[in-house]
Amino acid sequence: MELEQLLQFIEAHGYIGLFFWVWLGIFGLPIPNEVLSMTVGMATSQKVLNPLIAFFVFYAGILAALTSCYLLGKYIGRPLIGILEKRKRYAQLIDQSFHLIEKHHALSLSISYFLPGVRNFVPFLYGFSKLPFRTFALFAYFGSFIWLCITFTLGFWFGDNMELIMHYGKELLIILGLIVLFMIVLKITIRRRKKKMEMMKSHGI
Repeated sequence: MELEQLLQFIEAHGYIGLFFWVWLGIFGLPIPNEVLSMTVGMATSQKVLNPLIAFFVFYAGILAALTSCYLLGKYIGRPLIGILEKRKRYAQLIDQSFHLIEKHHALSLSISYFLPGVRNFVPFLYGFSKLPFRTFALFAYFGSFIWLCITFTLGFWFGDNMELIMHYGKELLIILGLIVLFMIVLKITIRRRKKKMEMMKSHGI
């Protein structure tokens, strides 16, 4: 998406229009979220859009999209899966999503947002499997927040090199996402061990 097109769209529909664009992207709008996020980030770096408002409007659109996928899976998952599996492209994405779920379990909700296509099917399949909404929200919303922080920042700082970023975009996002997730998990693990050691000391063990 060209910056001029984005600005024309924002001028015509405002931030509410951006929200609906991100939300309805799950139903096949032709602009990948990576491109849109980095374009918005680039627009904020040029002071065309307010960085905080643009970021949180975009994130609200993502939350609406993820929640919609989850609810679709929960309430009409069975007939919809039957229809989608008849189409080769969707059948492959469903298979990839199942593989990711089997390998990483609930963490796949965080990882999947870094994988275009799969990011919409994993929440859908978890809705179909009746995963508690609280668990879904914890992992899905967290992963998408990290993804948005990365892509938005890339657009803000390196928007002039958009073509190069998009060429290596998938690999770059996965690597950065895994690094961030690893650091967070490591920090939580260290904190838990430290707390356990303190409890053991307090009991004289």
